[in-house]
Amino acid sequence: MGQRKRLRDIVGAMKDRGSLFKASLSAKPAASATRAAVLRATSHSSSAAPAEHRVAALLSLGLGSGITASTCIRYLAGRLRRTGNAFVALKCLSALHSIMIHRSPHDENLCLYSFAFEGKGFLNLSMFSDDFDEEAKAYSSWVRWYAATLEQSLIASRSLGYVLSSSSSCSQVKREYKREKMRAATSSDLMRELEVLVNSLEQVSDVPGSLHLQKDDLVYGVVRSVCQDYRMIRREVFSRVEELGGDERLGSLSFGHLTRLLSALERIEDCREKLASLFANKANADGLWDLIARTKARIHGLVPDGGRSLTVVPGGAWLPWQDRFSSNALTTVW
Repeated sequence: MGQRKRLRDIVGAMKDRGSLFKASLSAKPAASATRAAVLRATSHSSSAAPAEHRVAALLSLGLGSGITASTCIRYLAGRLRRTGNAFVALKCLSALHSIMIHRSPHDENLCLYSFAFEGKGFLNLSMFSDDFDEEAKAYSSWVRWYAATLEQSLIASRSLGYVLSSSSSCSQVKREYKREKMRAATSSDLMRELEVLVNSLEQVSDVPGSLHLQKDDLVYGVVRSVCQDYRMIRREVFSRVEELGGDERLGSLSFGHLTRLLSALERIEDCREKLASLFANKANADGLWDLIARTKARIHGLVPDGGRSLTVVPGGAWLPWQDRFSSNALTTVW
């Protein structure tokens, strides 16, 4: 098996060299340099994380001018779409995530978002599978999880109107602006945003079973990057639960909104164990779980029968485009 893996690494290195040679023949020097940077930062070299100077070179392009960034993302997306190698795919996703995190506060119209929402489908890797061996299959599950997590983050960012990333979380002025905007929002808008954020938490918590691979540099880097965004998602969830569960807002919520809020809170709690195992409680000390428990108690206290008329079946989700729950989501007892 060791010889077979070494042979695969040799073949992969030859592919990378061939691709670099082909890129050097381009009549467009700028495009050639960008393609070469992408190839060097996303090599086939097993599970080793790319060298820092390779990542830095790629980021300098991804964070450059609009045209340069667009070209860089296009090459990354193309390489991601064509590869059947789990290590290459993880490196491509990590590079795209890094560009998203570092550039997004300065350029909310980055073409990464256009790619995601104009039918490009480069993050739709639900069928990705590297069947070389059992290890490659295990890494493939991380590829599918990471791609789906990034895609859900983009969906949430679009729904909220700003990018969900730790680097965009900001100045005091921006935080105050977001708080004022939240206070002025309708309960329906806040519920819609909360449910989209809960979708993101559920996707993050749907982590592969091969948690032991976090010891690998490549997977460790992926989890660390997702953890940064997870902190931001929790912050956004916390602020909306706090607003919806506050004295001024909770008492005025309709029965339907109370039911939706309770469903969202229970869905968050269902993620707790997996999130703790993934992040080893590194990002769980913000008081969210206590806030959820208090808010649930207050919701039950507002219903005359002590909340018995609110029965939420686990696994349900609000379908905002149809203004209803999925069929297994809710049973209301009158």
